Amino acid sequence: MMWEKIYQREVPRTMEEMGSMLQKEVNSPPDACLLKVAIVGVPNCGKSTLINKLMGWRVCSVSSKVHTTELCARAVRNIGSTQLVFLDTPGLVTPQEITKHNLKRSLMTEAELSLQEADLMAVVHDVSNHFTRYCLQPRVLRLLALYPTIPSVLILNKVDKSKCKQNLLELTRMLTEGVVGGQKSHLVTKKNESLNKEKLIRKTLEKFSETLDHDSSLSSRSVCKSDTSNNKINNSGIQSLEKNSHVSQDESLYGDGLLNTSSDISHLNETDILEGRVHLTEQQVNAFIKDRKSWPKFDEVFMISALEGTGVDDLQHFLCSSALSNPWIFSSQVVTDQNPQEIALMTVREKFLDTFHNEIPYTLRFQVEHWDLSDSELLYIMIKVSCRRRGLTRLMVGGGGGTVSRIAREAEQSLRNTFRTEVRLKLNIVYDARLKHIKY
Repeated sequence: MMWEKIYQREVPRTMEEMGSMLQKEVNSPPDACLLKVAIVGVPNCGKSTLINKLMGWRVCSVSSKVHTTELCARAVRNIGSTQLVFLDTPGLVTPQEITKHNLKRSLMTEAELSLQEADLMAVVHDVSNHFTRYCLQPRVLRLLALYPTIPSVLILNKVDKSKCKQNLLELTRMLTEGVVGGQKSHLVTKKNESLNKEKLIRKTLEKFSETLDHDSSLSSRSVCKSDTSNNKINNSGIQSLEKNSHVSQDESLYGDGLLNTSSDISHLNETDILEGRVHLTEQQVNAFIKDRKSWPKFDEVFMISALEGTGVDDLQHFLCSSALSNPWIFSSQVVTDQNPQEIALMTVREKFLDTFHNEIPYTLRFQVEHWDLSDSELLYIMIKVSCRRRGLTRLMVGGGGGTVSRIAREAEQSLRNTFRTEVRLKLNIVYDARLKHIKY
């Protein structure tokens, strides 16, 4: 029965199939539950890999290079009467990165738009990066500060690459200010106890209590630093806010419900900000997260390896238990709402990103030239790859066409796994001088 349900689901192979599938009537079970999860994080932290693992289906492009995902896509997983909708967002980028990698400017807003429909924000953090693992990036903190009322969880990814597993416990304290689920965390480690990944995950999830151990000096320093350097509160301002909890609109708010555009937040109570009782402007958000490296409002922390699958089942169980009593928004046959042609383009782009170094693959442009599904359900695809320099075409093709043939074979196999049908893919490498003058 389970396998019958799996094979009833499919990724649409043509635009016609996509339109027909999305227009199907949604029949929710009587006790239907729904959870829309926005997966956010900096580029290359493992968001798409995690979604593929949670789905048990390759629906998102994955590459070792940054900025593989360029569009926000939804992936749908039904477990019993619960529907989980994963919102795969592009990595959070700055305007400088947009220019450097010649990316679409829509990447700057995709993640934020997905949060407007999300029930839960899942922040994926790469613990294998020695330079950034000890702090949450400003781009992540900005979203957390802009949407403090959306429940959030912290997912420490790539724990399989961590040599010292005990450090993950200290890292958790640093990134959460020692607070998870509204409680101070006290993580106990026995000296003679084996520290394997599964035990660490159980410790992190189960060993939370009301008081923080006084010898947790690293966490204490993190909290003290946050209290002294980031959150300087004007005492008279706090007293004024406490005495007048319902401040008149003309004193602190403008007609649009936002505080004044000044970046000054010294008169605000940090608790009010974290609880979402005040709405900050962009300038005030930047002031609030300045020098901040952690976030004390995560409901849960998970330690996982999205690639190996370690800890992913625990995360899935949590998501199912967090689902809200609501009707489904997709029919039971839907796997993703992605355009099939966009899936093919992103898959081919992924293979070029993995093959060529530096900025070369980011300067290429991909376009579907031919798309046909035969009566025998063989999918024929031809994609044009445009280069802005004539010399690049020879590099892309390779000696005797070997390079482009290998890329086509790899992309072909990935598309078979996604569409679950036979695929024939051809790549047409061309030089296009007009790309020299195009800015994205």
